[in-house]
Amino acid sequence: MLFFKRLRRHIIVLLLFSVLFSGAPTDGATLPPADREESERFFALGYEDFIKREYASALENLDRALKLNTYLVDYYLLRGLVLHRIGRTDEAVKSIRYYLEVRPRDSAAPRILERYRDEQFFIDQFLSGEPLQSAVVSSRKDVKTAFSLGTLQIPGVNGLGKATSYSDGVFLSDTFGNRVGFRLPGEKPFQFVEIPSPVVALPTGGKSFYVVSENGEVFSLPEGERSPVRIGKISTGLSDAALVTNSLLAVSSTTSREITLYSLPELRPSGRLEFPEGDRLFEPVSIAVYGGWIAVADRNNSKVYVQSFLDAQRRFVIEADTPRDLEWSSLGDLFILHESGNVTKCSISFSGERAPASETVLSDAREGWSLFSIHDRVFCIDISGSRLWELFPAPRGESLAMLSLFSPSISREQDKESFILEGTISGPFRTYMSLNSAVVTSVWNERLLGGAYVPSVSEHHGMTLYFKPDDAARSRNGEVPAASGREVLGALMEAWHSRRGDIANIVVAASTPFSFEETVQLTGFCLQNRVRIFVFADSLPSVELLRAASLTGGRETFVPNGTWGPFPAYSSGALRIVLPADETSSGFPSRSTLSVYLDIGVVPTRDWVPLWPDLL
Repeated sequence: MLFFKRLRRHIIVLLLFSVLFSGAPTDGATLPPADREESERFFALGYEDFIKREYASALENLDRALKLNTYLVDYYLLRGLVLHRIGRTDEAVKSIRYYLEVRPRDSAAPRILERYRDEQFFIDQFLSGEPLQSAVVSSRKDVKTAFSLGTLQIPGVNGLGKATSYSDGVFLSDTFGNRVGFRLPGEKPFQFVEIPSPVVALPTGGKSFYVVSENGEVFSLPEGERSPVRIGKISTGLSDAALVTNSLLAVSSTTSREITLYSLPELRPSGRLEFPEGDRLFEPVSIAVYGGWIAVADRNNSKVYVQSFLDAQRRFVIEADTPRDLEWSSLGDLFILHESGNVTKCSISFSGERAPASETVLSDAREGWSLFSIHDRVFCIDISGSRLWELFPAPRGESLAMLSLFSPSISREQDKESFILEGTISGPFRTYMSLNSAVVTSVWNERLLGGAYVPSVSEHHGMTLYFKPDDAARSRNGEVPAASGREVLGALMEAWHSRRGDIANIVVAASTPFSFEETVQLTGFCLQNRVRIFVFADSLPSVELLRAASLTGGRETFVPNGTWGPFPAYSSGALRIVLPADETSSGFPSRSTLSVYLDIGVVPTRDWVPLWPDLL
């Protein structure tokens, strides 16, 4: 370990250099005398907390270190890295700017600053409702493999109504066959239940679902039950239905030519969708809900209407030749299946209330009848349930994903010294990234070192926390009371600290008020720490909250505690960086920062970790 003995001496020189010749922002008052030894002790503790992802302790120890030695310039760099990990990127940027005022020649900090700004702009734009630039990759898939069917088992669909999904669960309503075929989330067997003329099955987020029939009868299949329970009847001639919230159902009828709302489970009429004069629906064959917005396919009028539930004046129209079915993707794109067998993807700007771009992403899907989605993939299935096409998004141009490195260690094997770090990757384009290998480039001590990333899947995902906007929540059941976005953030930080980062999912009620800045911070924290956001639809979810969920790998759920999986595989793994035998260090601070550039296809990820081997 001769290299690290030499490096330790250089680090001691570096710390003395920092104390003697560095400055910090000052108001001109006389600075208190520095307690350098105690300051360095707290700084080392803060660094140790950072690499263990104990962020609250890290900030406390770093602040103590600065109070004991106001010349401790490295405080601002490390504090910026910690703030970024908890989603407070605006403050992180300010802290790194302070650092650069004193150390303008630092080679790593300007790149960190640029990356943080890019990430913040990306999150702000996406959460505000702007479309994500993406292309679509399509291919034909085997139905038996996709639905986990046995060798001799076939779906046996006589005439498909609608196909729906939740997590990896799939539900096929065989209208002519008088039954619903389904695979529940997290299960392998494909089952059937007899129901007269089912139009659509509506999964709630757990292992239960509603079924709406053609004659207006509504059934429920509670979790663990084998026979459906009839809960009531609504208007006849139904063509489609969708859950708006956990207590509100929207149905379309080609007979009445209306979109009507009903309460659940009582099925009392709760209003109807109003259209301006001259835009009366003619043949509403399909509806799809995205938070507070509903899309309606009017087949014979060759239009798709996108309208807000909260304000009838907020609406726009998409020209679409004979639309047959609709599906929102997890990223907020609207997919339209046409009578011709083509599928169109429409990019939607919710902030601008328009569809700025559309393109055909699948052609000649012969007898394609319905669309459904699993994670970030959209599927088209034919009327007999025997042909299936998969479509998934890929970045158009350069996109972003978030890399988070932690728990660095030093390994020595076969006469080689290596840095070993754990890492997670979060962001959009999960299917695309899963099909591409990671290419690693790293820089440390001004040397290009390369590296290798080995992905892994952990069976232990961690805790799920349920943030409920009332005092009835019980922490012992993973339920935490939080009446606002600010309280959610505070409770999440507290739970993260007390559980030592053992949190995988959070459920946030749609009724919880969040400011835009609070949603951005929550999204940043979850992206940096591999935490998925689920939105319980106890009211209409905001676009911001739905988009935060989609970026982190979660989605909307209609069951209060419903986050049942299986979840998409975590993008996590280990990073190995082999150090050259002739490595030396000059002791300059910028050279102690490990820069990691991990590219997956055309998706770049970046992270920076100060590596002081004597502190590992």
